[in-house]
Amino acid sequence: MEGKETKQLKTGDLTQLFEEFIKQRRHAEGYSPVTIKNYRNNFELLKLFKPDLNLTDLTTQTMIDFFTFLNARERKVGTRNNVVRDLKNSSVATIRGKLNSFFNWLLDNNYVAVNPFNNIVYPDFGYTDKRAFTREEFDKIYLAITRDIVWESQLLKKRNTAFVMVFVLTGIRKGECLGLKLTDIDLKQRLLTIRGETSKSRRDKRIPVNPGLIPYLEDYLNERGDYTADALWVSGNQDRPFTEHGLKHFVNRIRRATGINKFHVHRFRHTFATNFYIQSEHDIMSLQRLMGHRNPKTTMSSYLRSFPNEEVFRQMQRFRVAKFE
Repeated sequence: MEGKETKQLKTGDLTQLFEEFIKQRRHAEGYSPVTIKNYRNNFELLKLFKPDLNLTDLTTQTMIDFFTFLNARERKVGTRNNVVRDLKNSSVATIRGKLNSFFNWLLDNNYVAVNPFNNIVYPDFGYTDKRAFTREEFDKIYLAITRDIVWESQLLKKRNTAFVMVFVLTGIRKGECLGLKLTDIDLKQRLLTIRGETSKSRRDKRIPVNPGLIPYLEDYLNERGDYTADALWVSGNQDRPFTEHGLKHFVNRIRRATGINKFHVHRFRHTFATNFYIQSEHDIMSLQRLMGHRNPKTTMSSYLRSFPNEEVFRQMQRFRVAKFE
């Protein structure tokens, strides 16, 4: 009996192959610049561990050594640059997930005989953090913006109030919000347009504007007056867009004023998702569309993972199997 024929593996420079992988992901699957950057960052970590890494080095033992290296490596985190070691299991899962996609691509294209992660147990981790703001936390944030912080102008006060309410009542991403133009807001039709160039999904989408958001936007736009910048959000002292740099200053002021050290604007997206899910009586399909996800599993796993256990319990008590007659 003849043995099974073994394919001859192809060869190539690992870095060049990674660039080919990225090129295909960008054009064939429409990956956003943010997603591409995450892939690059994780590949760079692998190269940092072994600068001369090549295809023959992609073994299970190499991956074990790689994560051992990452766990021992000192790194600075947070605004105070605290030095820490040890990766959280969720971080291990993220790094592994990005590299695993590349390794599967190498396997599919016959550059490796086996994915080096195949014999490594996937890290077990649970999300116990509550990423959505509590009502008490949101009240602190709102009062900090509207009452406690002395802003340099009324324009800044009204801009920051409207800015936060857009996050809370639409659930859009940070980049989508910062990238809004005046022409993206249609208060008469009550529609908000997210352009593909600012969206992680790279697709245009139109979001209904919550009636409760309109007064905040109108108040800000009236104060904005004759500014000529086409960006919706303008800086406080010049006729130009509110930037990522300006947002960092805003976030730091909110942290100091509220004492919420883990304040960051992406938590508003979690807050929107959690509250919409509850108030819509668990309409996951509508929430998926509003969040801009291709798959409802992404919505569930990323934004409803800390959904209150007591609410799940109540829903289970009401759950009934449909009767077919």
